Amino acid sequence: MEFISIALFFIALFGLITSKNIIKSIIFIMVKQTAVGMFWLQISAGDLPLPPIIYDTDLLAEIEVMADPLPQTLTLTAIIIGFSVIAIIITMLNNLFRQHNTTDWKTIEMLQKNI
Repeated sequence: MEFISIALFFIALFGLITSKNIIKSIIFIMVKQTAVGMFWLQISAGDLPLPPIIYDTDLLAEIEVMADPLPQTLTLTAIIIGFSVIAIIITMLNNLFRQHNTTDWKTIEMLQKNI
């Protein structure tokens, strides 16, 4: 199942490279972050059916068949940091749009050269 997240990552990377609109670029960055998180979770869980939660001390014998909680924790941290980065990017886009009234990469680049 890891191939789905890998394919999603490369589709988002292609979209990020070929995008001419800043808003689309932000969306592709978000898709890339989601693909990386999906990949980490798929790798960490593998074929292990049990979540890393111990309800009873009798289940301590089954600890070898539980998923590793560290990648899940790191994925959650990456999601929170990703949302913070996207919020900052959107704030910067808002200021850029107020200055130039466009979200096109090439138009903004031409306007920056004329200043």
